[in-house]
Amino acid sequence: MTLVRFSGVGRQFGDRWVLRGVDFQVSAGDRWGIVGRNGVGKTTLFRLLTGADDATEGEIWRHPGIRFTLLRQNRGETSAATVREAALEPFADLLEMERRIETRAAELGGLAPGSAEGARLLREYDRDVEEFRRRGGYDAHARAEAALEGLGFPRDTWDKRVRSLSGGELGRLRLVQTLLAEPDVLLLDEPTNHLDLPSTEWLEGFLRGYAGTVMVVSHDRVFLERLSDHVLHLEEGTGYAYTGGYESFLVQREERRALQLKQWERQQAHIARTEDFIRRNLAGQKTKQAKSRRTLLSRMERVDRPEDEGRAMALRFGSGGRSGGTVLKLDAVTASFGERRLFAPFSAEVSRDERVAIVGANGSGKSTLMRAIAGEARPTGGSIVFGAGVRAAYYRQDFTHLDPERRIWEEVLEVAPSMGMEPLRDHLARFLFRKDEIEARVGDLSGGEQARVALAKITLQKVNLLLLDEPTNHLDIESREVLEDALENFEGTVVLISHDRALLSTLATRVWHLEDGRFADFDGGFDEWQERRRDAGAGAAAPSRAGAADASAGKPAAASSARAGISKNELQRRKKQLEKVEARIAAVEARVAEIEASLADPSLYAAGADPKRAQALAAERDAAQAELGELYEEWERVGEELAAV
Repeated sequence: MTLVRFSGVGRQFGDRWVLRGVDFQVSAGDRWGIVGRNGVGKTTLFRLLTGADDATEGEIWRHPGIRFTLLRQNRGETSAATVREAALEPFADLLEMERRIETRAAELGGLAPGSAEGARLLREYDRDVEEFRRRGGYDAHARAEAALEGLGFPRDTWDKRVRSLSGGELGRLRLVQTLLAEPDVLLLDEPTNHLDLPSTEWLEGFLRGYAGTVMVVSHDRVFLERLSDHVLHLEEGTGYAYTGGYESFLVQREERRALQLKQWERQQAHIARTEDFIRRNLAGQKTKQAKSRRTLLSRMERVDRPEDEGRAMALRFGSGGRSGGTVLKLDAVTASFGERRLFAPFSAEVSRDERVAIVGANGSGKSTLMRAIAGEARPTGGSIVFGAGVRAAYYRQDFTHLDPERRIWEEVLEVAPSMGMEPLRDHLARFLFRKDEIEARVGDLSGGEQARVALAKITLQKVNLLLLDEPTNHLDIESREVLEDALENFEGTVVLISHDRALLSTLATRVWHLEDGRFADFDGGFDEWQERRRDAGAGAAAPSRAGAADASAGKPAAASSARAGISKNELQRRKKQLEKVEARIAAVEARVAEIEASLADPSLYAAGADPKRAQALAAERDAAQAELGELYEEWERVGEELAAV
């Protein structure tokens, strides 16, 4: 069933078009990811969807009676309600019905059996109880409590007043209320902001099981891939709709851009030939033909050149030279907040070129440790020592290291006072601050703009240790990808706090996990740590550095011992299984190569060619690549089992 349809929709403010020519259709049960750079019109799109704003052109059709619920960012709150009371607000009518049922029950208890008044109250009581049951009233408290716990509100916080919450806590509470409202179409604007990893994973599971339709603006690439089955990409002043998840969208987008570029190039060549003919013949014997072609040319619908990808910021960290082999040493470091100890004594050594990810729940003490490493706070106990030749730069997620009264160029010039104005302008242009924009006050900038100012400062410093606290907050997807590439190419050591799982998966070589007031030091990448964490949830402990050393010293796991006792027939079966998987991998890889060659053939996109052929090939390639991923996982699993035997 179609819920919303956009047909040629545009929205104009003054003489500026924010969106034009937007066409897409939302059906019941769809999961839409909405992506695009900051400022391209995502908020405007949501206002058009809900009817809060009217389209300047085109038509928006909504199914009669459709209900939207919109989660916005940065909403203030002065309520005196408790967290628990606020979470129950979406069930206000059910709670009123519950009170009415309790009142009816009390009144019935005071009436004589068989009275006319008693019969009337009993009918009303039965009717209310049935309606209460049908609408899920008996589950309302449990659902609210599950959402609070899932989004990071432990039970000891439920009696806190809403007006005492931090900005991050308030954002999570508003998300709880939005989810529990259960509209036909759930609109979410950056819902993973302020969520730690467990809360983000809980939200993913909740939304995958949500009975209604979900449309979410997000810069979280993993979240989008796991949730969405459609993607709407806002760029070039319009919107392009794609079917499939985020990874599929990336492939389809590049194919569309390549096709659009070919069409643009062919049209430009045709325009050049036509204009040349007009110039040569307008005053000659073929003047009538020249005038006719000039008229046709003026009426031609022009193909736009695909958007220039160079509009993403250009980011490269300067090198501060080679440090010593040991970059950082923590010896029994601990920290407290008032009388509460944040984490127990923690000791670790960080070697040159390591990428350390610090993960854990919000408010657990990750940023406190980072501030102590950066020298901006003293630990309660223990010591932190830098190695020889270490030069560090610190990125704070709250931007308190930026002076809100300075202009952009003044703030950045602080770290490079001898830099000339023209080189400074060129440097700021690489961070998308152009011309008079550099005169803006830092305090007047958005979160994304302040993030770019902070990065512009760090890239002018010659360092070999980066201390980064949530550097992807406020950055759009393109900027996150640029930052990811820059960190991969950085010639130095990185200690990073982040909830961006795509960044952590690409970058981290070691994980410090803070949970229940203790750090666990995992020697491995983020994906491997997550896998071990899931295993630990099923009863197996994730190894620390000490645990890994014990295992390498000749202490085999019980599972490996069990595998060693399998029968000869079972061993042969697994060998054959491995051979079959390898053969299938070879066949699928060959087919992918054939499809790639077909997609690269210019004739596939020539005039008159069937466009569905390219789409079918792309879909077949996506399916083959997905199968390859599963085959590789099976190959690794069976291979590890055989190696253990």
